[in-house]
Amino acid sequence: MFWGKSRNIVVALEVGSTKVAAAVGEIRPDGTLALLGIGEAPSGQVRKCEIVDFEVAQGCVRDALAEAEQKTDIVIGEIYLAITGAHIRSSNTRVTTVINNDGDEITTEHMQELHDMAANQPLPADHAIVHHLLQYYVLDDGSTTENPAGLASKRLTAHFHQVYGLATRLQTTIRCVKELSIDVKNYALSSYATAQAVLTRSQKQLGAIVINLGGGVSDYIVYQKGTVVHTGVLGVGGDHLTNDIVSGLKIPYAKAEQLKKTEGSVILDPSGSEEHITLSGSYNFEERHIPRPSLNTIMQMRQAEIFEIILDDLQRAPFWPDFAGTIYLTGGASQVNGLIELAAQVFPCPVELAHQSPFDGDQNYGRRPDLSTVLGLLQYARQAELEVPSARGLARVGQSLRQALASMRLI
Repeated sequence: MFWGKSRNIVVALEVGSTKVAAAVGEIRPDGTLALLGIGEAPSGQVRKCEIVDFEVAQGCVRDALAEAEQKTDIVIGEIYLAITGAHIRSSNTRVTTVINNDGDEITTEHMQELHDMAANQPLPADHAIVHHLLQYYVLDDGSTTENPAGLASKRLTAHFHQVYGLATRLQTTIRCVKELSIDVKNYALSSYATAQAVLTRSQKQLGAIVINLGGGVSDYIVYQKGTVVHTGVLGVGGDHLTNDIVSGLKIPYAKAEQLKKTEGSVILDPSGSEEHITLSGSYNFEERHIPRPSLNTIMQMRQAEIFEIILDDLQRAPFWPDFAGTIYLTGGASQVNGLIELAAQVFPCPVELAHQSPFDGDQNYGRRPDLSTVLGLLQYARQAELEVPSARGLARVGQSLRQALASMRLI
């Protein structure tokens, strides 16, 4: 990057369906992170977090990065990138190696061998690995550990959560940045980045599901006993509520978006009130009186469907029967009125709004749930830059994806 050697600057970039956000942070000598500023630009031609018009989307990325540079007086040369999209898939896998040295002592080389084996597991055609997140190791007596180095065992098994996606979709977003002469230093699944912003270590240990409700997608991640056990991306988000309002009430998109944010709710009034909302007229739109129950019914049906689809996926996963944690909601579309009440009706476990971890810098950003992912990505970047020994697969994510894409001649 193009800043003084005395400053350790990290930049996170999220290309979302609604906006592009670039966050600039500085890692202090004591390891803490200070947020210097955030650049934002409306997204264009990005649907369900996937680019459909390269030039338009690249212009939005350029605008967000330029604003971040202007606000922070930093010239950006490399970034950490959030990865998501309806094409993302995941699975749990395990790999085993035999220990045959003197004393059957497990070394870091054995652990690295297992990481390499996980990174090279067969994937569906044309897919590339994004993460191989370590869950735990198992010794030959069946006991589990997070750090087996120095222990004795005839064999060592490692359990991983694998995240992968279509290589061409991943590469499109990467190339969108690289062609601006900016290097993509590392990658993280968006939901994994979000969790770094809103979950404490204790919450991960007790069990937590983070659902990030965005404009084009709703992605989610599950922690149990401190490890990632499940992830998912649903290609439906807050924009679909707006589109339903457009279709159901026959009003322009901008009016529907305004109604959703300022007047709508996903909980119906039990009194059955027939209150009306007045939509002011304009040069091409006559004044309208919208029944509030009609608006809220449309919103409730779509939001409940999103939650029910996520719940169905969670209930089919092996972790679910033993899950006793809490669901945390965040993201730009989590600001809809009545969301917690509706979620509590759908999910059979406690539901709360997520709160971002504190950081130095402008605290107004921390009160915006639509920035949870890009701020969590800064935390991810801080850990990677400090080279903290990780049992969760932080350090090798970018390398594994880069190798996979290179093998397909995509970079």
